[in-house]
Formats: sequence, structure tokens, C-alpha cells
Amino acid sequence: MPAPYVMISAQEFCEITGLTMARFKRYRTLLRNAPPDQKPFPTEVYEYKTTVIFDVEELCGWFIDLYEDMVALEEKRLSEAVKTLQISTGAKDLDALVDLSSAVSRARLGLALYSNRERPKLQKQLDEAHKNYVKLPKEILASKKVLAEAQRLLKKLDAA
Repeated sequence: MPAPYVMISAQEFCEITGLTMARFKRYRTLLRNAPPDQKPFPTEVYEYKTTVIFDVEELCGWFIDLYEDMVALEEKRLSEAVKTLQISTGAKDLDALVDLSSAVSRARLGLALYSNRERPKLQKQLDEAHKNYVKLPKEILASKKVLAEAQRLLKKLDAA
């Protein structure tokens, strides 16, 4: 006899983890028929109109695998952005800068010494680093929350 499912609705999972339903649905749509090198999105146990129910263990395991990799990748991108900004602006501590946007603008002007072929690439890297430095800390915190809550749900399930 198969083990009974412990179930959770997609809405409830999103409320607990802080995921938006839009992002949840995007994962579900994109990875329902995942390529062979990716783990497919968990199949629904039950679906009726807007209510979609999943097996908690399978859903949490899938999100834990996804977000462990995602957090590591986002942290790597943030550290690369910090290095690029430190080199470009000459500031060791970016938090000590009064106006980071102005420092980035000055650094872009400093790239005028480079050839017309090299300059656009370097400016693009600098702009991307600035965007990542501003955006990624919030995304990392949100990703860590999803990861922690999914792990907590799984531990709670194992303890029961």
C-alpha cells in the first residue's frame, strides 16, 4: 500500500514561503515538461479550477534543490558585482560611498581612455554590476526565505 500523501495547496505554499503565485505558476509552466537534464516540476495530486494540490514532500524537495543552487548563484553574482564596482570606482568599501550612482557615472567617464571597441563592453559590465549590486541583496533574502521555509516544512513533515 503506498504511503498516504501529505498535501498542500499551491496558494498555501506560496503564503508560507513568500513566493508569489506568478513565480510559482511560471516554474510550473516552464518545468512541467523539463528537458532530460532538469528535474521536472512535481505533478499535481489534485486540481480543480484554481485550487492545485501537491504532495508536500515532493514540492518542498523540488524547491529546496532549485533554491540551493539559486542562492549560491546569486551570491556569486553579487560578489562579482562588488569586485567590479570596487575596481571601477576605486572604493574598497562600497557602503561608505555617499552616492554610488555618481561614483559609477564617474567610473564610466574614466573608461573614455579605452578604445571604441573595448569601451562599450566595459561600460556594459559596469552597468550590469551596479544593477546587480542594488537588486541582488533583496533577491538573495527572498530566495533564502523560500529555501528556509521549504526546509522547515520538510522537517516538520519528517518529525510527524
